[in-house]
Amino acid sequence: MGEDKVLTRKEKREERKARRKELKEMFSPRHYFVLMFGCLLVRLFVHARTKMSAAFRKQKKQGAMLVLSNHLSSLDFAYFTTPFLGKKVNFVVAEHVGYAAPILAVLLEGYHVIYKKQFYADYTCVKNIKRYLDAGISVVICPEGKESAEGKTGPIAFSIAKLVKWLKYPVASCVLRGAGLTRPKWTRNFRKNRVECDIDMMLSAEEVKALPPQQIMDKITAALDHNEHTWQIENGLRFRGRKLAEGLEKLLYKCPACGADFTMTASGATLKCSACGLQVEYTDCGELLPIGDTKECPGRIDIWYDWERERVREEISTPGFHLESFVNMLIENPKKNGYAFATAGTLRLADGMIEFASALTRMPIGATGATRVTPEEVDEINAAAGNPEVGEDFMRLSFPVKNLITISNMPGDSITLYDDKHTYMMMFPGVKMSTKYLLAIEEINKILHK
Repeated sequence: MGEDKVLTRKEKREERKARRKELKEMFSPRHYFVLMFGCLLVRLFVHARTKMSAAFRKQKKQGAMLVLSNHLSSLDFAYFTTPFLGKKVNFVVAEHVGYAAPILAVLLEGYHVIYKKQFYADYTCVKNIKRYLDAGISVVICPEGKESAEGKTGPIAFSIAKLVKWLKYPVASCVLRGAGLTRPKWTRNFRKNRVECDIDMMLSAEEVKALPPQQIMDKITAALDHNEHTWQIENGLRFRGRKLAEGLEKLLYKCPACGADFTMTASGATLKCSACGLQVEYTDCGELLPIGDTKECPGRIDIWYDWERERVREEISTPGFHLESFVNMLIENPKKNGYAFATAGTLRLADGMIEFASALTRMPIGATGATRVTPEEVDEINAAAGNPEVGEDFMRLSFPVKNLITISNMPGDSITLYDDKHTYMMMFPGVKMSTKYLLAIEEINKILHK
């Protein structure tokens, strides 16, 4: 057997210097304290409470861990980051989050977050997670890959169990409650009551090594299971705010009385169907109540949403099913701190594929991330000889649904897709169809993987 190499003092100094340099590239104390301060302010604003188990506190002292959390809002980082105050922590962030605003991109880059392409095999992200854990820095992942719009824990890919098995680190669970009621994904309005964050150990390093991936997956699914609406009603909580229902029509797009799609409108705390006149009040207690001549309706947001899913499941089983919409397609800008307009055209979901075909052959003059094109403007833009041509890579795109357990979306407004070249945000300027696309993709994927 070979003997271990004995390092000289100089070599030891060089090794320590190299480790410090690597850690500096991975972790910024300045951005860490800025983030923690911002998180504390958010927690104060929403009345967040954290409960940390004794097992979690012990592991935090002993060393790095992988933390898996459910994902209910864009502010969740404020809840699962602060329990690590005084200890190094990083988190996996969807690549497109940095495109939302330049200042956000700067902060994320400064913090050295671990970026990931959503619902796409991103091996660079996996290697970075391992690198951070090996350096003693805990890593937080939301395995759903997106915020829940309907308030329930969403589909989780089996790949997370394989990742846990491969990493061989202890795993903690973080369960958030109230975050999706305080700042629902389908609106910009805040509501006030409280947010709860419960953190506990899920798996020790020894259990990770001993258990097969399926048992690990079962533990993850059980630990992160949560329904915001049943939790609110069972605990008698009132989330008070203004215009409680506005934006909800983008999520609850189908009328449960007449069955019409995209006829729901919202004003104040009321949802109304423009086709049959159904009226529903969304209360601060989390209930949906019939108004006026409306005799009955789904009693909660998640029940209505599940009913929509069932109707979509029926639709995709009919011969010739397809969805087709005119969309504006945006991609990340060259600085990767915002979006740029790429083209506009037809998005079609059919036969297990999502396909995009550009209707534009030329670009609008001075197009920016804020540029939007309507179908009526296409011919005029294409006829302008001085306009630059649309990039060849954007004329036709296709994405197999079998690779997508789910997708990221803003209810009604957009869906986001990835390949090895770009992030594509497909925006719906007309009928707000993104929620139906999401449901159809999830249900088709289930059929393809039966």
